[in-house]
Formats: sequence, structure tokens, C-alpha cells
Amino acid sequence: MSIRHVNVTTRVGAEGPYRVDLPLDPGTLNERLFDIGLWLVERDIPHQARILMEPEHERLRVSFPDVENADAFRKRFGSRLNS
Repeated sequence: MSIRHVNVTTRVGAEGPYRVDLPLDPGTLNERLFDIGLWLVERDIPHQARILMEPEHERLRVSFPDVENADAFRKRFGSRLNS
């Protein structure tokens, strides 16, 4: 089995220290990514997103350079903050 992942970036070259992991449902992946992308762009928040599709992971990890934006993202989309 090959490892598949997609990196989506805007203005951040390196992964930020504050990460939010969201469970990933392949059936709603495109819709969820669209909603997340709109939210991030509307707020002009620097971020890095990585989608891990291995069966043991199946999550979307979004990292931020600051805790305020990471916490706002967590409150909007759920899950927990990892730093």
C-alpha cells in the first residue's frame, strides 16, 4: 500500500507549532476542504494543511503559527488543539 497525502499551503512554508487534527471522512472530503479553505481565506490566516489518507490516520491536520488562530479554527471545526 502506498502512502498518499496532499499538502495545501497558502503563506506558510513551514509547519506551525499549533496543530488541529480533524477526523477525515472520504465521502465528504471535498465539501469539508472547501468549507475550511473559505474560512481560512476569509480571515487571511496563515496556515498549512496536510491530509493523511493511510487507514490508521485518516485525518486532516492544519497547523498555525499562533495559538489564537488555531483555537478559533478548533472552535469552528471541532477536534482538539495539539502543540
